[in-house]
Amino acid sequence: MALEKINLEKWKFAPGEEITCLEKGREVTIPHTWNVEEGTEEYWGIGWYCHSFVPEDAWKGKRVRALFRAVYHDAHIYLNGEEIGCHLNSGYTPFVVELTAGLRFGEENQLVVKADNRFSEQMLPFDTSFDWANDGGIIRPVELLVTGKSFLKNLEVTARPVITLRDERQDKGSAVFGFSGMVDSAGDEEGLFMEWSLYEGCDDAEADAGRKDCGLETSFDTLENAFGGEGQRDTQKPVCEGKECIAAGKAQIPGRVLPSVNYWHFDSPCLYTLKMVLKRGEEILDRETVVFGFRELRVQGRELYLNGESVKLPGTEWMPGSDPAFGMAEPKEQLEKMLLILKESNSVLTRFHWQQDDRVFDWCDRHGMLVQEEVPFWGMRPPRAGKRQWEVFKEQMNEMVAFHRNHPSIIAWGVGNELDGQCEETIQYIKDAVAYTHRLDPSRPANYVSNSIYKGHSVDGTTDGDVMMINDYIGTWHQGYDQYEEWDAIVKQNPDKPMIPSEFGLCEPAFDGGDKRREAIFMEKMACYRKYPNIAGTIYFCLNDYRTQMGEDGEGKLKKRVHGSAGLCGEPKPSYYTVRKEYSPLDVRLEDGRLTVTCKNHLPRYTVKGYVLKLKGKALAVPDMKPGDVWTVENAEPAEMNEIEVYRPVGDKVL
Repeated sequence: MALEKINLEKWKFAPGEEITCLEKGREVTIPHTWNVEEGTEEYWGIGWYCHSFVPEDAWKGKRVRALFRAVYHDAHIYLNGEEIGCHLNSGYTPFVVELTAGLRFGEENQLVVKADNRFSEQMLPFDTSFDWANDGGIIRPVELLVTGKSFLKNLEVTARPVITLRDERQDKGSAVFGFSGMVDSAGDEEGLFMEWSLYEGCDDAEADAGRKDCGLETSFDTLENAFGGEGQRDTQKPVCEGKECIAAGKAQIPGRVLPSVNYWHFDSPCLYTLKMVLKRGEEILDRETVVFGFRELRVQGRELYLNGESVKLPGTEWMPGSDPAFGMAEPKEQLEKMLLILKESNSVLTRFHWQQDDRVFDWCDRHGMLVQEEVPFWGMRPPRAGKRQWEVFKEQMNEMVAFHRNHPSIIAWGVGNELDGQCEETIQYIKDAVAYTHRLDPSRPANYVSNSIYKGHSVDGTTDGDVMMINDYIGTWHQGYDQYEEWDAIVKQNPDKPMIPSEFGLCEPAFDGGDKRREAIFMEKMACYRKYPNIAGTIYFCLNDYRTQMGEDGEGKLKKRVHGSAGLCGEPKPSYYTVRKEYSPLDVRLEDGRLTVTCKNHLPRYTVKGYVLKLKGKALAVPDMKPGDVWTVENAEPAEMNEIEVYRPVGDKVL
């Protein structure tokens, strides 16, 4: 947050090998990628950006930094002709460079970025071994952060519910709360202290962001508007507060038990806001705000427990960067549009092959979506994980955890996807990567996604993750296997591990059959997965057709894979509604004027609370229902099924 935060939106841009190309540059708005613009759609090279500004006199004696949310993929940063920082081999993670020493007051300063998106064997993703767009540029926002001479960093909130109920969803109770961080004070820590306050809720405007017409049948903004519900609570009265001295460069709020807090759940995303002020005497040096939630996802045997309840979670993967109008430089509105389409498919779980922006995770925090965020180590190149990949993995995982660990929506970290999980060196990499991730963040599972387990059901890299994640393309990419025989063997060899089929679907034009076959594959796979108690969730692939540098269809910025239940821009196909129906936690039937609502007890499987049924315009509160429960509404005539709508507590449409 800092004392002052300034968005740097307007830059001059030009593609070319040398900085002199900026002399003929043009103004662009950040986020920006050249790979959706005419003439540079398939330009893999260097792009230059320049932002000119005059430092304010009020910045004298303060620290000024630039926060880059992402530059794809190699970035060199210059201030007034001098290189002040670089960020290499990682195009999707945030980084900060300090400008303070190089600022020239009273004159125009030039902040220059050299961005390079040439394929590289030094980074992750490796060379051309990745299945998404290779969009270069300053693809996410840039902000100037102005603070005093000392500022807070490496913010880590402890938010652990105390679960006392057995095999039942717990929404409220006591919790362990604490905070730790570092103070960058350039060695001058004398007299520093931190005042802090903890509030329930978050900003209402942010909580409601993105709920707008996306081409689906979305009619409610929030249940607060539709039914007079509470919505997000205000942040005026602190839950607790205090004042802490700074010692040895550490800012800490000692751990404590809060007697009563609301827990975060994808259907009830209750958030808390921690506000901190770093001071010396009466001088305010820095301000920071962290929004977080109290929730527990626990792996126990073959089960996943969310806040005490054993759950089976339906999910779908969304491939960002696919709308050809924006590419990877998506504005907030586009991200939120696609996230709403994802959530209203009744998916509550997703994964990202590469790191996403805080804007994505903020939405998931506020609207309820469980996420696995992954290091983009994808595919069979190199043929075995080596020293270079290990070093880049550690750099990227460090940045992922440092910047994103406080998001309650992120429930797991991923260390790789579709490597050779039968290769001894790669298996060792997976073991080391999982252990390393656990050391950085002991509170979350760490997983590896495999497509090679069919070659050896008990000796595969995915068995070394906390959850076995398996890409299942039996019948398309995986030929010569029987669906049920393979899953029988996988479960038999790993009886005490939870499993998630982490990709399944149909890719055109590699395989024919169109959306009808996509729909049939989805139904066939779901029937199989529901047979096995080890399967704790699914991640269908995928929500949308997507832009990819290795696509079989289209050219330039339209080069894509036709793999989705929606188009590039999110327009639903018939299979989208099949996914929505199968993924709904409720089965609704109307017969002879009686409406019967059943809470599903297979996959998906979770308790529903706070749902609303809209019948002929009249809102009825759905009673709390555990899996297997049935609720009936008599005298529903003359209603038709198309007059019945069901909404989650946050306003997302279920049916």
